[in-house]
Amino acid sequence: MGLHISRIEVCNFRNFRHLVIDDFPTQAVIVGENGVGKSNLLEAIRLVLDPSLPDSRRMLREEDIWEGHPAGLAGGAEVTVIVDLQGYDADDDAKSALSSATVNFAPYTARLTYRFAPLAEIETTGLQPAGRPLTAQDYDFIAFAGTSEANDVRTIRRDVALRVLPALRDAESDLRNWRRSPLRDLLERLPLDTANLEATATAIAVAVDQLTKDGNITKLEEHLTDRLGAMFGPRRPVQPTLGFASSKPDELIRAVRLFFDTARRRDISDTSLGSANVIYLGLLLEALSQQRLAEQFVATLVAVEEPEAHLHVSLQRHLFGYLLRTGQSLILTTHSPHIAAVTPVRSFIVLRATENGTTGASTAALPISGDEATDLERYIDVSRAEVLFASAVILVEGLAELYILPALATAAGFDLDAYGVVVASVHGTDFKPYRALLGPKGLDTPHVIVTDGDAAPDKRGLREAGLKRGANLHPDDADTAALLDQIGKLPEHDAADYQTRRASLVAGLERIGVYVGAQTLETDLCPLFGDEIIEAFQELSSTTAAIDEVRHGVTAEQNGTLDPDARKDMLKRISELGKGRFAQRLAGHIDRVDLPARIRTTAGVTDDRTPVDTSVLRRLGNATYFLLALDDISRKVRGTALFAADTDTLDGSQQVIDADQ
Repeated sequence: MGLHISRIEVCNFRNFRHLVIDDFPTQAVIVGENGVGKSNLLEAIRLVLDPSLPDSRRMLREEDIWEGHPAGLAGGAEVTVIVDLQGYDADDDAKSALSSATVNFAPYTARLTYRFAPLAEIETTGLQPAGRPLTAQDYDFIAFAGTSEANDVRTIRRDVALRVLPALRDAESDLRNWRRSPLRDLLERLPLDTANLEATATAIAVAVDQLTKDGNITKLEEHLTDRLGAMFGPRRPVQPTLGFASSKPDELIRAVRLFFDTARRRDISDTSLGSANVIYLGLLLEALSQQRLAEQFVATLVAVEEPEAHLHVSLQRHLFGYLLRTGQSLILTTHSPHIAAVTPVRSFIVLRATENGTTGASTAALPISGDEATDLERYIDVSRAEVLFASAVILVEGLAELYILPALATAAGFDLDAYGVVVASVHGTDFKPYRALLGPKGLDTPHVIVTDGDAAPDKRGLREAGLKRGANLHPDDADTAALLDQIGKLPEHDAADYQTRRASLVAGLERIGVYVGAQTLETDLCPLFGDEIIEAFQELSSTTAAIDEVRHGVTAEQNGTLDPDARKDMLKRISELGKGRFAQRLAGHIDRVDLPARIRTTAGVTDDRTPVDTSVLRRLGNATYFLLALDDISRKVRGTALFAADTDTLDGSQQVIDADQ
């Protein structure tokens, strides 16, 4: 694994009031919306580890203090950044270099701290000079190793350093500049033959002499001499001469350029911006590799901001795949779903803005098996990688729900895109690994699960598959066992107390964010959107018999009478069209519905002034769970209920949908 950052804590720096990431991945991919603090997190790490960062940059300014701090710089705000390093249990060089920083031995853990605070005399007395607000001149910083401020961190930075490549770097300019190019380090460490250098320099001098025999070259030199001589004056004589390389052997190496064809015709200026970035990164990694072999340092941590800049999507995937295979401790910030799609599932850090500063979550310690991790990595392709960037997620079974849930939200006046809510299909019924990914030990993303009830017996005679599915998603094993026991004791569907007892179990699962239907999407929507189902089907099918069977099935579901044959025929006809295709057309009808009015009509509410609250929703029968799931997500991301709250569940400040919406 090698030396890597294992934990970071940031207090009062820029976006961060108090950020703690306990499980920092060895190869970390940091994602989050614009302005959330991805670059600022790298800057915080630089304060501790970057040897190229001048001390003047470590002297912070007012704008570097978390803006929500009650006193700010003027009132004595203190900024701290703590970085823990692990992965050197078997590395004697690292143990030696980090001896003063080591705070634990099982596993070996080194701690490096940066602290920016008022000067010692001010901090000790608590008195502000002359009664005035503090300024940056009243502060100082210290960076130390381990637990003692006497342990200087500067020697450690020479052995364990951070190298950051910014997003908007000018790779072409850096490669052309000898002082900044990583090619310089690679060339200067080569054991070149001195005699060959001298012979090459002599040959170049001869070639230059041959070039200057051209009368036009000589004339240009004379013109430049006259003009510059007049400009400099007689006390500073200059003698401009033209050539294409220095004739000094020890300077000859600086004239070496990197070409990209065997004929040496295409250099860095002939490449694209994206290619120049890749070339620069490749040279840097090679230089770091050579330095490590020469034991110039113990380890270098590489951080790259937005490596996708100017790169075609296929190259993004290939490049990042290569970087992962190098084994180099790596930190990336990205907005690219293509990079996210090839990232190991345990490598993500997600940053989110809150009222109390940006918070972070890591997937390094996901409580899933190796096989489940592999399944998730296959699942997170380019289209589904958006769950990593979402403010909230609605997990559904398949393609049909993927179309219907956004349409329902639109009809309710809830713009999912505007609030960063993603509806994601797991293409099946195994929600467990996805819940782990989004849960508190993973991305910690607000989410709900919407799943079919499958209450009726299947071909094997098994029933209530949806309730059992939900019970197995309960975080408490004892509660899971109790729920499964109660589900097993449910009476038959036609028993007098079946609906009451089942509704109690459904409500219990709703409290953990799992919303279970009665049977399946199409049948559950019939009470609320029966007309739309028939219209959508008629637009896709001209078969009279098929249309009649769908109409008959809708009527049976609306009447609340279980007619297995009518249900089977209706679902068969829809399946023949394709459930996804049908749902796509049905969504176009649902999103135009006046949902509050439809809910009141279906629930038998005649007064338009009656608020649509959860008690009204529960009169809708099978369609209730879709709407309650949307209501839950609305409360999580908007802070307000989509529907009016019952007095015993939500406070009265939450939003009510009404007919005037």
